[in-house]
Amino acid sequence: MSSVNSVRIPGLATGMDTDQMIKDMLTGEQSKIDKVFQNQQMVKWQQETYRDITKNVKGFYDKYFSVTSKDYILGSKSFNTITVNSSNNSVITATGSSSASNINYNFDVKRLATSKTMSASSASNGVTIKKDSTLEELGLLVDGATFKISTGEGKESKVITINKDDKVSDLINKINESFPGEVKASFSDMTGKLTISSNTTGDSSTLKIIDVEKDADGNYVNKDTSDSLSFLKMSETEGKNAEVIVMDSAGKVIKELNESKNTFNIDGITYNLNGVGQASLTSTQDVTPVVEKLESFINDYNKIMDDIYDLVTQKKSNGYPPLTEAQKKEMTEEEIKNWDKKSKEGMLRNDSELRAFMDDMKSAMLGPFESLGKSLSDIGITSVDNYNKPGQIKLDVDKFTKVLQENGDLAEKITTGVFDKVKTNMYKYVGSSTSIFAKKAGIEKTSTDLNNLYSEQIRKQEEQIKKLTSKMKTKEQQLYSKFARLEATMSKLNSQMNYFVNQ
Repeated sequence: MSSVNSVRIPGLATGMDTDQMIKDMLTGEQSKIDKVFQNQQMVKWQQETYRDITKNVKGFYDKYFSVTSKDYILGSKSFNTITVNSSNNSVITATGSSSASNINYNFDVKRLATSKTMSASSASNGVTIKKDSTLEELGLLVDGATFKISTGEGKESKVITINKDDKVSDLINKINESFPGEVKASFSDMTGKLTISSNTTGDSSTLKIIDVEKDADGNYVNKDTSDSLSFLKMSETEGKNAEVIVMDSAGKVIKELNESKNTFNIDGITYNLNGVGQASLTSTQDVTPVVEKLESFINDYNKIMDDIYDLVTQKKSNGYPPLTEAQKKEMTEEEIKNWDKKSKEGMLRNDSELRAFMDDMKSAMLGPFESLGKSLSDIGITSVDNYNKPGQIKLDVDKFTKVLQENGDLAEKITTGVFDKVKTNMYKYVGSSTSIFAKKAGIEKTSTDLNNLYSEQIRKQEEQIKKLTSKMKTKEQQLYSKFARLEATMSKLNSQMNYFVNQ
């Protein structure tokens, strides 16, 4: 008798529905697979929900705690209620801060603060300096001349090396690259001048060429000379402080300013000198933008807390496990949608990480600001009087407005002090690939996308499904083989019976 192959033979000889019988006999195995599949689906939903939470919290973080965001709430500008208007922006402008009071002054800008500069239009040999002139043409006699530029004690550029075939444009680039932000070299086609200037303004502005050479160990050491650029015959112009006369609205002199910079702060007002001349500055106070920004912050914060509280307190609906593919085939899309909604209810009830997040936010937001011994309640921000909204806050607009008008500096210090603690806690949960939520559910398009707790569970469940499916297929094949042998035996008996009947 030949062995039974993998071809499945229906119950022709026995009259039995072989497929249905085997399907019924595999019900236990299929139930095990379905159970793991349903558990896996639940984990996938939990991961998706966690990632939505992470996205929302990170969005809040980026909106209010990122210095590049227009809604940044931790800077002094966020609590500035003073708007300063200038009669001549080309002379002077100003911006207020939370600690500023209204002003009404007249300014006579006699001189702007300037930096020390070195400049030249022709070299020592009388050759006119051009951007494409080589340094040899201008009088440099040796290759490998080395020097630094100093802008004050302890402030020196990297070593600059120049050669005879370098052009003026090369010299400019080497200087600028050696000390970015401190020194600027340039050439003007309009004036025909090569200029090197310090970025530090005022009487104390320093700019000095320091020749260097290598010692026996190969290290650069300063020489007592400043001759590396002497072939350019550069003239020096000392830096000067700004001179400004300040008068009251009646024209009476109230102060003469001698500032080392063209931007300076007095009484919470930052002044910017733009040119020589006369101008008046007046201010108005408007708390509305500050109040509106804070209200927006509170609304967005409460939305996050409310969504998470709903998840950790939502009760589970019994009798609605995730649907299997076989079950979905017997349902409409609307029925599947409604069932899935019921299945998801309570899936994160009492989740420990979400509970901890809420506790940390509540502690940071409603606790005291230690350095001042005050809390948000002192400026009109308190917890919501509803036990179903734990950790949420509300704003007493009148109280907060009064504090802004009378002591804006206090409002800023308390608010930014508390909100900075909130920022720190949020970063702990969503700020990086090592954050708490990232480790649990992962963040898309990062290293944690597949390397997290939920993804590991899903992989293990997938492996379990494959093993159970393989085991069921093996048993299925065994059953079909047995029924095939039964069919073959019954077919043989039927043939013998027919033979005897026909004799």
